[in-house]
Amino acid sequence: MRYQDITDDQIAAFIDTASRDRQVPEETQRLRDAEEMLALKDPHAALKFIEPLLRDHPEHPDVMLVAARAYFKSAQLNKALALSEKMVESNPADFYARRLLGRTLERMGRAEQARGHLRLIDEIAE
Repeated sequence: MRYQDITDDQIAAFIDTASRDRQVPEETQRLRDAEEMLALKDPHAALKFIEPLLRDHPEHPDVMLVAARAYFKSAQLNKALALSEKMVESNPADFYARRLLGRTLERMGRAEQARGHLRLIDEIAE
C-alpha cells in the first residue's frame, strides 16, 4: 500500500489500536529499568536489571552498552573495560563505546592508551 492510498479512516483506526495498552517484552522492560536506574545515579540497581540480560544476550549492543555504563559508574572497571573493548571491536564507528573505553582506561591509570581513543573522537567531532 502506498502512502497516497491510505485513507483518513485507516489512519484513525491505526491510532485507536496503537493507543491501547501493549505488553512490553520483559527484556525490553529490564533494559528500560536499567537505563532509568543509571539516570537516577544508581548503577548497582541498574546492574540487577541488566546482568540477567547480559547473561542471556551477551552480544546485544544495547545490553552491552548499558552494562558497560553501569560497570563504569560502579567502579567495576575491568568489566567495563572488557565490554567497551568488545563493543569497539565489533563496531569501530561506535563513538560512544570508544569514549567509554577511553574514559575507563583513564580511570584505570592507563592514560596513554586512553588518549588514542579519546583523540580519535575529538578529531571526528571537529
